[in-house]
Amino acid sequence: MVTAIRLNEYSTAPLYNIKAVVQSTSISPSTLRAWERRYNMCKPQRSESGYRLYSDRDVAVIRWLKAQVDAGMSISQAVSWLQSLTDQAAPDEQTTLPDPTGRAVETPAPTALSRLELEDFSRFQERVLLGLLNYNEDGAESALAHAFTLYPVEHVGEHIIMPVLVEIGERWHRGELSITREHYATNYLMQRLAAILRTVPNATVRPIIWVGCAPGELHEIGAMLLSIYLRRAGYTVRYLGQNLPMDDLVAEVSVAKPDMVLFSATTSGAALHLRQLCELLAGIEPPRPIIGYGGRAFNLRPELRDEIAGVYLGATAAEAVESMDDLLTERARRGVRNV
Repeated sequence: MVTAIRLNEYSTAPLYNIKAVVQSTSISPSTLRAWERRYNMCKPQRSESGYRLYSDRDVAVIRWLKAQVDAGMSISQAVSWLQSLTDQAAPDEQTTLPDPTGRAVETPAPTALSRLELEDFSRFQERVLLGLLNYNEDGAESALAHAFTLYPVEHVGEHIIMPVLVEIGERWHRGELSITREHYATNYLMQRLAAILRTVPNATVRPIIWVGCAPGELHEIGAMLLSIYLRRAGYTVRYLGQNLPMDDLVAEVSVAKPDMVLFSATTSGAALHLRQLCELLAGIEPPRPIIGYGGRAFNLRPELRDEIAGVYLGATAAEAVESMDDLLTERARRGVRNV
């Protein structure tokens, strides 16, 4: 039985995007980016459009590091061990990474979420929804707490919390749910995410990213999820909240000079207010921040994206992190701030 990884046996050809690697290794995108940024543990190449592409060797290293962390080692210790093993290998020898579990370590091609995982997410959605609609906070909390023990925050956010939130909103629009129940359920999820945001350490270096909701936008869970993901990815994030005041925000951006300002809008009305705000931000004295936006309004009405002076970051908060990261990488490559 093979109990070690011989890195030279793995191809260095760039094949897999970050989504495929995440699905294959069960590591969250934010954790992977944080490891790359802080420890330089792998060096993905870039496609012609600027997106990361990982090789089989990269995936093998990521899986090995995750195995060490899962076994109780800190990521810094695991990376130091990896570097030591690499340095100790003679020029004519290949780097061999031991498997502490004694089990064979294989690196299969990345695959999509399994059917069982999708079914599991569906069951968690039902449990959380049932608890919230019956004012059973303990039941909802038990389901979410269980989900967090099995999956990274990003998976719980994208595959459990957001689908539950959408279902609650659709039931309310159909008249199947009272305003009181909708408020109770939404506020519970918001408070749960706010507690997570407070526990995620904030970086203290640039880039500095401001995240908030468009003027008139009162639904802030999407923006809060994005703030959590960004902090977990190692960024410095200032979360500004809902219904941002237009003139005041423009004045603050002009003084504080954040590197990025990201907005969320779930309704067409909020998206139209955001159009005016982004035009004002685009007119401030340079250096200007990168302006990014997303939210359900732009998913339901893609034509609205053409009306905003900024960059559409994707259909989900997880996609926004990847898009935003590529934007910052491109700006750093140019060596200039936005003007």
